[in-house]
Amino acid sequence: MRALLFLGAAVTVLTGCESAEAKRERNAVAARARVATESARAFEAVAVPLSAVWNDAQLVKRLVDAGLAPQRRDSVKALVWMGAPVLAYRLGVSTIDVYVYRDSVARKAVVAALDPSTFAPRGTPSPWGVGHDLIENNNLIAVVVGGTDRQRERIATALAAGAGAP
Repeated sequence: MRALLFLGAAVTVLTGCESAEAKRERNAVAARARVATESARAFEAVAVPLSAVWNDAQLVKRLVDAGLAPQRRDSVKALVWMGAPVLAYRLGVSTIDVYVYRDSVARKAVVAALDPSTFAPRGTPSPWGVGHDLIENNNLIAVVVGGTDRQRERIATALAAGAGAP
């Protein structure tokens, strides 16, 4: 019986010992799979008729077309005061949280209720910390956190042109 316990402990220890190189490779494979998934969604968005308002498919297409390789972050929860579901992505070392509203009037109402310096309700600290960029376009609000100046500029450029024309 002791031999079985020892063998079980040895197997547990050995399977938990993954080399740093193997772990990096496993993470890289997972990241490539997430990028491929979003790229496929962007390709499918071409078949969707263009609309003047943003939706998830158009957002991903714009990011992929800009060469940003979005990876969905499903674990991110929407902030209650934003009043819309969140579409969250990792773009290299930066992250982007996007809120899509039914129209620009709804987006403007949410923005008007927030402190412009924190982009949170007045008196509430920013959930994004220091160094976030805000992009507003029609029915979309995007909060970009982290990344290089060039990367943030590429994200802003991709989203500033709008969703498209009907």
